Amino acid sequence: MKTDELIDRLGRDVTVARPLPTPGMRTAGWMVWAVSYLVLVVVMMFAVMSSARVTPTPLYLVQQGAALVTGIMAARAAFASVIPGSNSRVWVLPTVGAAVWSVSLLWAGVRDLQASGTLGVTSQSDWPCVASMTVGGLLVGFPLVWMLRRGAPLTPHLTAFLAALAALSVANIEACLTRPHAFALTVLLWHGGTVAAIVTLCALMGHRLLRWPEMTTP
Repeated sequence: MKTDELIDRLGRDVTVARPLPTPGMRTAGWMVWAVSYLVLVVVMMFAVMSSARVTPTPLYLVQQGAALVTGIMAARAAFASVIPGSNSRVWVLPTVGAAVWSVSLLWAGVRDLQASGTLGVTSQSDWPCVASMTVGGLLVGFPLVWMLRRGAPLTPHLTAFLAALAALSVANIEACLTRPHAFALTVLLWHGGTVAAIVTLCALMGHRLLRWPEMTTP
């Protein structure tokens, strides 16, 4: 095809593409769904729970706040990663949030050791939270993946990693609010292990979760 013909064809067949909202706006839209899910599950669980309730301490609030910030920053970084030419260091802020989250849990473990003389590694298993975080991560993460597929997944493995981290951070808050934990190290090992396993799996499957749409040539 000659250049003039190509230009003429593009002029006749071109369709105007509506630009996506900014990563911040898309993150806010996803957070509406994530927080709605979080509130609904917590209200339902509190309605059926008889006596065991979480006692919010300042350190506990720091942990949940760090998890929330990690989720928000990871979602925003995921949305930014599907924009061509965006900052290649979008993962920095979620990493900082996750670091604060981990350090707060480690510090709580030190406090447990001082108060009880044990870290409680073998005293409490947490399979219910593993199941809750897995299901919750899927429910919160599915809309996020759908929204990300509307962008350009140039780095599908990184984008899937960030999306999974965002969804599981929210799911972790739900699990911690609805199930008391006697020791902080239980949360770090069981919740952290769940996050690490699922995030790694999603990153490895990034090219399947965030595939480019197939183009057909006439």
